[in-house]
Amino acid sequence: MIKKILLLALAVFAVGMAVPSTRARIQEEAVYPVRDAIGNRLVPRRLDAMANQLDVRLSRGEGLPSDAFPGWLRIYYSGPELDPWDNVWFIQAGRSNYTVGSVGADGEQGTDDDILETRPLRR
Repeated sequence: MIKKILLLALAVFAVGMAVPSTRARIQEEAVYPVRDAIGNRLVPRRLDAMANQLDVRLSRGEGLPSDAFPGWLRIYYSGPELDPWDNVWFIQAGRSNYTVGSVGADGEQGTDDDILETRPLRR
């Protein structure tokens, strides 16, 4: 009985995904909120790991790879090159600290959904 119910639910879902207007609604109401929740949980840990790797670089006397950050991510960062929303990570360097971050689900930097990790520059 449960197998038949699951099979029916799967069939209804497949039909819904085949219709473009229904697919868009399913993505907005079911897929995107789950993806965003997962991303919001993963990104702080990834930024912490990224900042840890940058701190090691700084402890060796190397500078921040501000201009070449995408290349540094590709070669040296142990995590993915893009955040869960397929946006590139960013870095901002100040006089006494640096910030690595994700622009979040909206894809725009400087908005409320940005996720940031700020660390002091050790000199």
